[in-house]
Amino acid sequence: MANAGVLTSFADNRNDEPLIKPNWKAVFTFTIEADGGASEISVPLANLNGTIQSVVASSGTAAGITGTFALTIDDDDDNQRFTSDTPATPAEGLASSFDMNIPVTGTIDVKVNPSDDPTTGQADWTITVVLRGI
Repeated sequence: MANAGVLTSFADNRNDEPLIKPNWKAVFTFTIEADGGASEISVPLANLNGTIQSVVASSGTAAGITGTFALTIDDDDDNQRFTSDTPATPAEGLASSFDMNIPVTGTIDVKVNPSDDPTTGQADWTITVVLRGI
């Protein structure tokens, strides 16, 4: 298996309950496999029309990883709308939270670029990114 990313879930409550829960939530899971290389992984989220209000990036615990990962969100035209070198130390399983107000429409790409990967015999590294918006 190679390094991979997937949109794990997407919940859009804006049409169902616009006055009670005018929000949406997208969860992405990225897996960096042992000796899989430290290359960028991109996952698209299509047909989004709204505003990103928060991003939470967390890394699962994985012994032997000392690096960080860069998190980037691009729009339809490959313009960077958000970028951050996430300071979470993977071995500690920390989360980084960012508040923002970024209007988006169409397809966005959520990208993770790790600075390190697990070595042979170690567990794969899982990174979870949660976007919330209205």
